[in-house]
Amino acid sequence: MLLGHVISNTALRHPERDAIIFGEQHTRFSELDDRMNRIANGLRQIAEDGARIAVLSRNRPEVIELQHAVPMAGMGCVFVNYRLTPREVAYILQNSGAAVIAVSQEFENAIRGLRDQLPDLRTVITLDEPQAGTAGQAPDGAFGEDGILSYSQLATFEDDTPAGAGVDPNSLAWLVYTSGTTGRPKGAMLSHANIIAAVANSLGGAPSQPFGRYINPFPLCHIAAYGMPTQFADKSTVVLQEAFEAEDYMRTIQDLEITASSIAPVMLGLILSRPELDSYDVTSLRHISYGASSISPDLLRKSLKRFSNAEFFQAFGMTELAGNVAWMSHEWHLKGLEQPEILSAAGVTAPFAGIRIADPLDQPVANGEVGEIQVRADQAMIGYWQNEEATREAFAGEWYKTGDLGRMTDEGLLYVVDRKKDMILTGGLNVYSREVEDVLAEHPDIQDVAVIGVPEEIWGESVCAVIVRRPGSQLTAAEVTAFVKENLASFKKPKYVEFVDELPRNHTGKVLKRQLRQSYEHIAATAAETKGASL
Repeated sequence: MLLGHVISNTALRHPERDAIIFGEQHTRFSELDDRMNRIANGLRQIAEDGARIAVLSRNRPEVIELQHAVPMAGMGCVFVNYRLTPREVAYILQNSGAAVIAVSQEFENAIRGLRDQLPDLRTVITLDEPQAGTAGQAPDGAFGEDGILSYSQLATFEDDTPAGAGVDPNSLAWLVYTSGTTGRPKGAMLSHANIIAAVANSLGGAPSQPFGRYINPFPLCHIAAYGMPTQFADKSTVVLQEAFEAEDYMRTIQDLEITASSIAPVMLGLILSRPELDSYDVTSLRHISYGASSISPDLLRKSLKRFSNAEFFQAFGMTELAGNVAWMSHEWHLKGLEQPEILSAAGVTAPFAGIRIADPLDQPVANGEVGEIQVRADQAMIGYWQNEEATREAFAGEWYKTGDLGRMTDEGLLYVVDRKKDMILTGGLNVYSREVEDVLAEHPDIQDVAVIGVPEEIWGESVCAVIVRRPGSQLTAAEVTAFVKENLASFKKPKYVEFVDELPRNHTGKVLKRQLRQSYEHIAATAAETKGASL
């Protein structure tokens, strides 16, 4: 089975049902299936089998169409986070060797400015109608190989033959970039089979109401996009938001009688902090899934009261696993109100996955002992794009090594106790410390630097840079923050900057980040108290 068959299968039995709602725009399953096939067949006229097709845009129906059509054309869809800087975008396009990029109007100028750095890029597909005379089509009806092409030409391509013939289910479908311990983004290769397996595990691990309406507040440019085929397989309608905005989210739940949603705890906190949103009727909501961080007992109590008809599920997964492999049920959440430590758990293993805790020799340890979380599942990635060494390091036989430290209870609850990869989770977004460190190391006034995550109530964690200035430097925190913001996405910039004489290191020269975290774990609370005292 191929990824696009999820749409085709539902269209076969429920052609008139809405597949996507985006504002006033409604797309039925029959229409989505037709557009997917035309787009896939059109792409085969401008790119070769196995080509990488990048997508750079905020949320919109065309992104969902491409994420299904590109794989059905026998090509790989490259996810590009629209919040990245041009420097970061250029690296992803260069590394993936993308031959085509589909881009919305607001990012077109950025791509034009990068064209000289992208020798593999042959065609730019404009998701919005281009200016007159800039989109060309060959006289015989075949698309030109160079220049600019209008997306509407793809969506109305004359060949509506069902796509996917000859495509291997184990071939590349999505190429999603995620930074690792080296700090350089790595492209996780996800096959059709990987994504279908992730869909199956979500439907089995956190079942929701079929034929429902699901609101998606997350960007489609990262692995949260796997929630779209999950909903399509459940014969449900995806209600797409361009971006999360608390009042619009609540209004949409009320007006469209939404039955299911994914959300981050920080989003719940923002909603509950605004009393004016209490008037919206959200009784239709039956299912809420969240991830990226655990939920506090206080936030859970308030959320259960506000969304009184909904069951809560926590998810644990990652890009390399094409989605989630562990879920904590609503029943466990209710137990967590009496035993708060339960709420720090990640959940229990999904039906079609295996999770073990392993020692440094990749041997399983007993329940209760801490070790690396390793996963065996059909949803584990093919490997990292053009990085055989990283791929070898990521697997112990059939087990994917997550790099996270955890423990398992006798009841089967998985707890994540630390992150070997030093990943920082801030407001539901991933920030990798080494990536920020590499940028800061380029600053002429910085001699040494370590980046850590520090606890913060609203965002979960915030980025903290601990810096050793070069002798004689008067470098300020504001200058550090501005330098990072110039080179990386804004959400990666340090919120806290601390200057020290030297960084703590072990005998091999490795920075003792655990010690730094302990030293600065109260920095956010201290800053808040200082701010409050000055008011």
